Amino acid sequence: MADGIDVLLQLWKEQREADRQTENQRATLTNIIIIVVAAGLGFIARAGLRSSMLVVTIPMMVLGFYGAFACLKFHERCAFHVAQARGLRKKIAEQFPDLKIEAALRASSREQRGRFPRLRKIRLYMVWITLHGAIAAAGAALSVWIIA
Repeated sequence: MADGIDVLLQLWKEQREADRQTENQRATLTNIIIIVVAAGLGFIARAGLRSSMLVVTIPMMVLGFYGAFACLKFHERCAFHVAQARGLRKKIAEQFPDLKIEAALRASSREQRGRFPRLRKIRLYMVWITLHGAIAAAGAALSVWIIA
């Protein structure tokens, strides 16, 4: 019996680690994009908005769109790993019904919903997509400003 639980726990741990790795990859990509965009904006601020700056603003827009798409993909991978871990957790809870794992998790979820009724409706991946969308919009707006 202990061997079966050890296997379930190891599988659960692997799924949670994969979820964490995906989130770390998203954070790293976002940081790189922010650094590149900040450098580009600094370059534009120093040189001024002129047609030659389209080589900065258009890639800024592309980076924003790419970041938003990547965040969607990272969200999909996270959702997969969380679902896998949830299934394994339920299997573990079935092995140890006296621990009342699922009941404890439901109680903490209810408490969290009570403490943050509005914030819980905002999905974290949407926050990141909005940030990348704002980068794309800034690149597009600056490009239009230069062209106009």
